[in-house]
Amino acid sequence: MNETGSYPGQPWLWLYQLWYHLPGFDHSANVDLIAIYMTGLATVLLVLIPFIPGLRDIPRWIPVHRLVWRTYYREAEEQPASQEPEVVSTSRM
Repeated sequence: MNETGSYPGQPWLWLYQLWYHLPGFDHSANVDLIAIYMTGLATVLLVLIPFIPGLRDIPRWIPVHRLVWRTYYREAEEQPASQEPEVVSTSRM
């Protein structure tokens, strides 16, 4: 990034830099190693969310996506079927 000062730094380093400010880690002599391992663990957990049975079901239990998309679904239901775009297949058999 082309920035003039040293703050805020690279935005993608926030997860790595987080560990330096937590009580217990901030005065440790191995805080660099702790930050690397904790960031790696957090990254692996974020990547594995779709495969962890309890975590992948949270959108079904708490349907926040329905609040976000409610106007879209309301307009889609009100639109007549004749105005829907026709899907044309281009594959040859």
